[in-house]
Parts: sequence; structure tokens; C-alpha cells
Amino acid sequence: MTSATSTADLLRFALSVADAADAVALRDYRTDHAIERKADGTFVTPADREIEALLRARIAEAYPDHLVLGEEQGGGERGAEGAARWIVDPIDGTHNFMHGIPVWATLIACERGGTVEVGVVSAPALGTRWWAGRGLGAYRGSTAGVGGAGERIRVSEVETVAEAHVVFGELFETLDRWPGAEAVLRECWRRRGLGDFWGFCLVAEGAADVMLDGADLHPWDVAALVPIVEEAGGRLTGIEGGASIEAGPRIASNGRLHDGLLARLRGG
Repeated sequence: MTSATSTADLLRFALSVADAADAVALRDYRTDHAIERKADGTFVTPADREIEALLRARIAEAYPDHLVLGEEQGGGERGAEGAARWIVDPIDGTHNFMHGIPVWATLIACERGGTVEVGVVSAPALGTRWWAGRGLGAYRGSTAGVGGAGERIRVSEVETVAEAHVVFGELFETLDRWPGAEAVLRECWRRRGLGDFWGFCLVAEGAADVMLDGADLHPWDVAALVPIVEEAGGRLTGIEGGASIEAGPRIASNGRLHDGLLARLRGG
């Protein structure tokens, strides 16, 4: 297949391979793991490696001219202009997976021409999947027989930080990056630590209004989330407001709060 493949076709493919990834992850979930620690200090399980290998094999079979960037095997630097690149995180939330906490997911994205066109976040232990395609909307459904059907989701209409439900990932260790973060957390209506992919998806579905993550997120942590948040009507950016998927902290919001929130986080 070529770059002429439609966004809808790419999304259908991503949903189908997410089913296969879910089966591997659930087979190993809450079992004894041969856990290893990588050079950067993070953990990896056999399921991480098996799922990424599976995704790469399925992509190579369906789209042999597409590049792949993954957390465990790397690769996939951007090719020629317009070339397609899949960006995958086999298990986002490996630490949760290891400890029997159900907040983990497989993240699958496809980028073309510098734009992430498709994003799928599949969290089978939560029984929930989120997905989006550019111009197709953002959706939430069950991981049990999704079949491409789901409920269309939209961000909230909250207008002020004082009314906002703020969720966050790694934050307190990185408050020096965001001088105004503590003031935002004190002012907001409600705050909860719901990290990794989940906080971003909660913003997309309108259950939360803001997600803050001060960690140095990688492209595989972010790419699948971008079309889901944006097709739901929100924004997902760095602290300066850029929408790049390159490494760095990320803020998602319903869009209405975004510019003022960024200024306040910077201490403005």
C-alpha cells in the first residue's frame, strides 16, 4: 500500500492491530514477569517487547514502505516529505502493568507529512479504547469487540481554572519548569494524579479539563494522544504552546483554558 491510503483505512488497520496487542498484554497481565531495567532506568517486560515486535510485523506486512518508531526498538526517523511513519508504545504505563494496576495501554499512531493522522489508545484492563482520525472525530468504546463503533467524544466547556478539574502525571518533581503550577493546582476546583495516557484521554472525553505532565515525554508517549485530543476539540502542546510530538513536558486542555493556562504555568 502507498501513501494514497486514506486516513480511514489507516485507522481501521490501527484498530485491528490494537486487538492483537490487547490479547498479548492481557495474557501476561498479573502474571510473573521477567522484568528488566533498561539503560535509562525504566522497566521493560516480555510483553513490551512481544507487542512491539507484533506491531512492527503487522505494519511491515500491510505497509512495507512505512517507517516505524517504537519505544523498545527505536528507529523510524522521518523519511522523505510525505512519508508515513508509525509511532508505537507497546505498553504505556509499564510500572502499572508490572504491579497489577489497570492503568496501562498500547499507543499506536500514524504520522504523514509531519501530521499525526491517526491515534489509538487501547487500555484493555480498563476495558476502554480511545481513537481518532483527522477529520473523522474522536471516539471512546469498549475493547471487547470494538469493531470500529464507539461514542463520539468532546472536550468540556469549562472556561476558568477555578472551575477546572485538573489531572496530572509527573509534576511535583518538575515544578521548577513551571513556576505557576502550584498556584494553578491550588486554585482549580479539583485535582487528581492520573498519569500516563489516561489523563489526556480524560480531557478528550470531557471528564477532566486540564492534564499536566512535567516528564520528558517521548514521541511514542504523545503521538497517539494528539489526534484524539485535537479531534475532540482540545489542545495538546508544550509549555510554549507548540504542538510538536518531540520530547518534553506536555499540557492538554479543552482549548478554552489553554493560552491563559500556559501563561500562568510559566509564571506570567
